[in-house]
Amino acid sequence: MSHQRIDELQRAARSGRYAIPHLLGGTTDLVVGQLRAAEHRKSPVAFGFAPEVLPMIPLETALPLMITAAERASVPVATQLEHTDDFDTIMRAIRLGVSSVMFDGSHLSYEENVAGTAEVVRAANGAGVAVEAELGAVGGSAVRTQAPIDSLLTDPDVVVDFVARTGVHSLAVSFGNAHGAYAALPELDYDRVRKICSLVDIPIVMHGGSGLTAEQYRQSIESGISDIHCYSAIAARLWDRLDRQRQSPEDRPPYHEIAGHTIDFFCESALEIVDMFGSGGRAVTNRE
Repeated sequence: MSHQRIDELQRAARSGRYAIPHLLGGTTDLVVGQLRAAEHRKSPVAFGFAPEVLPMIPLETALPLMITAAERASVPVATQLEHTDDFDTIMRAIRLGVSSVMFDGSHLSYEENVAGTAEVVRAANGAGVAVEAELGAVGGSAVRTQAPIDSLLTDPDVVVDFVARTGVHSLAVSFGNAHGAYAALPELDYDRVRKICSLVDIPIVMHGGSGLTAEQYRQSIESGISDIHCYSAIAARLWDRLDRQRQSPEDRPPYHEIAGHTIDFFCESALEIVDMFGSGGRAVTNRE
């Protein structure tokens, strides 16, 4: 099947020394455009739905869109509910058929994060769903209406205990990365990632991965990152693209033409990401 657990894709990426493009889903233009790019490049891909980024779209609308696209895709696709500590929301997502969920306890105490993650893992294991957690705190914010979250670098000394006590399938870490647009290029602590990867064998994930240089992506992957989330820097370029599509300030194209432009834009952006992450050609398609 094309719809796969995210840890399966991540483990293959870690072994192959590339990263899974982890892209925002939840709307038709995002999913159609980005999946088109993944299929064109024969790349595995992950689609995430973050309730705080798209709060106006119900879970029951967004996730079936992503899941249906994944099931029909010619390349492996993982779907994930991201960034929530609400157990009921996570269970709704699991019942809808998502292949992965993220319990984000980064704002909780260590013991609360352990307990919450372990509870979600127990529930998800029964449904065959993968669980990602966050240890430390990836700062910033991809949402203008939310105050930026303060970063807290992941402490390698507690990673082994956390993974052993929770049974989590993959782990998002903080090593200088942040959500949202970077005011300046971040200083990424690759040694911290290497240390974490030497201690545990589960996949390690990077949030706040858009807008970096090709060299930063390369070094992150070489350090052991196998999944990189991208959205903010991509979306920031969309307005300029739409402005260029207008023939004049008075031009008011019908909505379907606007949707066509956004699909093309997200496809082109995803092609660039696939190339930088080295994931092209890593999928054997179902239609060959």
